[in-house]
Amino acid sequence: MAASTITKILCSNNGAMDYNELVFNIGSGFSSSNTVLQKTLANNPNFLIVTSNGKRKIIAKTKVRLCRARTCDQDCNNLHLCKFFLYGDCKYNKGRRKCRFSHDMNSEQNAKVLKDNDLHELDRRELCQLLLQNDNSLLPPVCNSYNKGNGPYGYCTEQESCTRLHVCEKYIRGTCLNCTRFHDFDVAHPLKTLEERGLPKELISSVFAVYQNILSMKYDNNSKMPEKDKTEICMYYVWKDCKHGDKCNRVHFNMPYKWEVWDGVGWSHLSDNEGIERDFCDPLKVYSSGLDRVCFDTMTKGSAKVRRLSTVSSVTQPSFVLTTEWAWYWEDESGNWIQYSSSDGIHGASSITSEDLEKKYLEDKNGVVEFTASRQTYELSFQDMIQTNKRYGTKRLVRRRPVFVSSSDAQLIRTRKKGPNKGISHDFKAVPSYWDKSSLLETGYKALYNFTSLLSEYQKIENLFKKTMIGFTISRLERIQNKSLWEVFQWQKEQMKKNNARQNVNEKLLFHGTDTAYVDAICRQNFDWRICGTHGTAYGKGSYFARDAKYSHSYTGSSATKTMFVSRVLVGQYAKGSSSYLRPPSKDGGDTIFYDSCVDNIYDPSIFVVFEKHQIYPEYLVQYN
Repeated sequence: MAASTITKILCSNNGAMDYNELVFNIGSGFSSSNTVLQKTLANNPNFLIVTSNGKRKIIAKTKVRLCRARTCDQDCNNLHLCKFFLYGDCKYNKGRRKCRFSHDMNSEQNAKVLKDNDLHELDRRELCQLLLQNDNSLLPPVCNSYNKGNGPYGYCTEQESCTRLHVCEKYIRGTCLNCTRFHDFDVAHPLKTLEERGLPKELISSVFAVYQNILSMKYDNNSKMPEKDKTEICMYYVWKDCKHGDKCNRVHFNMPYKWEVWDGVGWSHLSDNEGIERDFCDPLKVYSSGLDRVCFDTMTKGSAKVRRLSTVSSVTQPSFVLTTEWAWYWEDESGNWIQYSSSDGIHGASSITSEDLEKKYLEDKNGVVEFTASRQTYELSFQDMIQTNKRYGTKRLVRRRPVFVSSSDAQLIRTRKKGPNKGISHDFKAVPSYWDKSSLLETGYKALYNFTSLLSEYQKIENLFKKTMIGFTISRLERIQNKSLWEVFQWQKEQMKKNNARQNVNEKLLFHGTDTAYVDAICRQNFDWRICGTHGTAYGKGSYFARDAKYSHSYTGSSATKTMFVSRVLVGQYAKGSSSYLRPPSKDGGDTIFYDSCVDNIYDPSIFVVFEKHQIYPEYLVQYN
């Protein structure tokens, strides 16, 4: 049996069917039909087999989408169709009005795409069903934040203005036990959200099956399971902001720790967050004080479970701010808690520090570490949190507690862009080896003019500049040393690397001409196109950088001595820009995966537009005439 026929059967039955039901619909006797169906479905990307409650379900899939490009070349593999025609009600094609988008499924372009993808047997309604459950640009996604927490909006901070769907996800998946979230699509917020996407009411009444199929494909147990509950606070957000919004796979909270209690439906925030944290940071305390009395040994509040969310351990991200610094303690015979590597005058310092223990703990949480103190040898079991004297067999309790950070401490760290408990003389890991450490400031920046002893560094920038600036002379070349901006730049590079399957990030040295009035602000706070002048918006509303100094020269102001930055820019993966872009376009037509920057020409780019300033480090300042 042809795959196109099975696709038509599925799409005429709400886009999916029970396997046995589909077999009987083929109609050649169960045994014969079963064999035919298995052969057709085998390794066919147009069908997905999922298992739910012990039953197999077949869902129709396709890689075809509605083309969203305003102008499109002849090699387009998508449909050139009006989405409102697809929905069955185009308001732009009534009376004398003529819709500017195609309403012809049999046009040369559309007929070819449908035939090439085994969709040529579908009528308009069946094609609509298929695209709605596969093309994520057509329907709003279910709001994850709405489905977490309590109250009418859950954790959704956008509330009524949210453009995602406020409907109970568990209800759609058939696992809800009667919660208070919306279970219908024709009420309040869900109805408004769908109508704003252009769906007519007739289609909204049948969209439940579409979302069932979308979630079944999303949580396909043959590929990936539902996302685990978020348990890590986004260190990008806690410092300032996160460009991923609620698509981020980490918790967005304004402190590097968050205490929550399980209320039977979900995790709720404990109001005395800072007070509980202060008590938890004291290794002597087993219980928190105040109304929300938490037992730290059992992580409970009464009979309810409690959990603590936090940013990553500082040893994994030593150059970033507001990570969690963990301290390790052992209890002596008098009930005092002694931090590892410290000496209280009675007990000798251990040969291992809290930082050492933290690193080993993260490597293997079931491991055993051996160390010495006062000529004695000890073993520490991470699994049991017990320290044992190897000679005498004496056992001591061990505790791992964070170093306390108050809300005022966090605000001060944000203001100074400084990591907690990091001294300038101890943290040079994050800065380039060729920087002058004696001129390195913890906050602000230092512009170094006398660095020509590194002749190769100077010549590299000079040659790059003179490549297109013949006849101009560099009068002064400064290296900008801003530790805070460099640390954020390095963190951004690491995140982009993680999102790119650990592949190296495309980084370039690019030019940016500016007026001298903006130099100090850029050196201190990085580029902001809204403040530091506009270099046009032809390829998007962002910060513009050029491969050639000649281009940036025209944006250097009218003074006799011109000023130009040579910046490190994480251009990553780029796409052709557009004047309407406020961020890079999507890679797949959805709203999750985006390009990193925009360019004037993807084959030979000379202009780069960056929308996220953490992808930039203003490394050199060139003054010339």
